[in-house]
Amino acid sequence: MKIKLIASDLDGTLLTDKKEITPFTREILQKAAEQGIWFVPATGRAFSSIPGEVLTLPKTEYVITSNGAAIYSISKKKRIYERLLQREAVEKVLKLPIPPEAALEAFVEGVPYSSEEYILHAEDYGATEYGAEYVRKTRKGVPDIRAFVKEHAGKLDSLSFVCADKEKKEALRRCLEQEVPGVYVTSSVPHMLEIGNEDAGKGKTLKYLLKFLGISSKEAMAFGDADNDIDMLKEAAYGIAMENGTESCKQAAFSITGTNNEDGVARAILSLAIG
Repeated sequence: MKIKLIASDLDGTLLTDKKEITPFTREILQKAAEQGIWFVPATGRAFSSIPGEVLTLPKTEYVITSNGAAIYSISKKKRIYERLLQREAVEKVLKLPIPPEAALEAFVEGVPYSSEEYILHAEDYGATEYGAEYVRKTRKGVPDIRAFVKEHAGKLDSLSFVCADKEKKEALRRCLEQEVPGVYVTSSVPHMLEIGNEDAGKGKTLKYLLKFLGISSKEAMAFGDADNDIDMLKEAAYGIAMENGTESCKQAAFSITGTNNEDGVARAILSLAIG
């Protein structure tokens, strides 16, 4: 069946490790656009953190952000769909025994907020050198992140905990899953826990967008590399994992393509959608 929509994660998937789109990938996306295929970035990033070169890719009108918390229309310059965290869930999160080693982040109306301490010392919480620079460029600092979250409890796209200590991060995950109903807990990188509304997630939001556009899952292709991409890969008939992806992501996929540094997305599109 003809592919009509391609959804793709960004970091570790469409973007190289240098956070770039290669000329070959851009060429293949242009060919897909010429065949009328929608291209939908689907990311854990907040909307304000998405590179401009992604938003200007051909046939890119809709963007799934914050792990499915929202869909933005680029031409209308606004979000057309959202599934915010429930206030009650946010209040329960704030009552959990959060270890001091875990930094808290909040996403509000497409903008990420963090404590000033975390922004200055992101490496201490497990961020790579690139990740730390990304945090400094994209996050807005607040003096008291817990107070900020409490104040915006009914307006949050999502929350994240950043923790380099694997055992404490997993303990926090168990607490979230056991003590906070109505949330979706996932991870895009090993040192992060991302929390959204139980009706969010890239897969559920992609399903909504496909229905909105009148496209069936059999006409959709999706790419990802991490656990937060699994439900999206399952939603599309052609859910493709990157070779550099997590084992659980690869196990959930229809097939596996090359790495993000080998034009894996473009090569699979060329083979399955426009070849």
